[in-house]
Amino acid sequence: MPFTRSLPGRIWRRRESMRADWDRRAKENAPFYVCTTGAGSAAAFEASGLRDLNEHVVDGLDVRPEWSVLEIGCGVGRLLRPLAARVARVVGVDLSEEMLRRARDYCAGLPNVELHVTDGRLDFLADGEFDFVFSHIVFQHLPRKTYVERYFREAFRVLAPGGMFRVQVDGRSRQVFRRWIADSWSGVVFSARELARRLERCGFRVTEIRGAGTQYLRATAVRPV
Repeated sequence: MPFTRSLPGRIWRRRESMRADWDRRAKENAPFYVCTTGAGSAAAFEASGLRDLNEHVVDGLDVRPEWSVLEIGCGVGRLLRPLAARVARVVGVDLSEEMLRRARDYCAGLPNVELHVTDGRLDFLADGEFDFVFSHIVFQHLPRKTYVERYFREAFRVLAPGGMFRVQVDGRSRQVFRRWIADSWSGVVFSARELARRLERCGFRVTEIRGAGTQYLRATAVRPV
C-alpha cells in the first residue's frame, strides 16, 4: 500500500521523523531494535518470537484456527511468523517501510501473512474485520498519548463484536532509560488506571490489567457484543 500525505503538517512531520528513525534502525540492526534480548543469532531471534508470543500475547487465550488477527507495529514479523501457524490470517502494520521490507523476507512463503505500511491510521482496514488485535513493545516508543489512544479507537473499530484487544505499554513511574536514545526510542508511560480509563473511553470492556508499575503493563479488553 503506497504512503500518501493525509495528516496535518505538525503531525506529519513528527510521523516522518519517527519513520526515519525506525527505517534507520532497521538498516543498522533490525533484530536488536525489535528485541534486544533476542538479537544474537537467527535461531535466538526466532525463539524469542515464539517465547514472547506465548508468554505475552496469547497466554491464557483460546486461540482459534479460524481467527483473523492484526498486529499493530509488527516490525520485521518476529511475532507474526509463529502466529501464522496457528490462525487463518495475520495482518501486520508498521510505520517503517524498511522494517516491513525485512518482514516480507522473514515471512516469505507464508500465504496467510499480509503486511501494510501505515501513517498511524488503519482506515484501509474494514470495520469488524478481526477477531484479535494486539500490540507488544510498540506503544512504549510513541511520543504522545493521543497517538496511542488513536490506535485504541482504530483497534475497537476493526474488531468484530466480542473480539479481543491485547496491548502493552510502559507502566513505569518514570522512564529510567529515557535519555539512552534521544530520538523516538523513549515514549509515553501509563498508570494501570489511566490505561483502563482510556480503553474504556474508546468503548472497550477491560477484563484484565497486569504488570502495573513495570515496563510490561498489559491490558486485555473486549469489544462488547
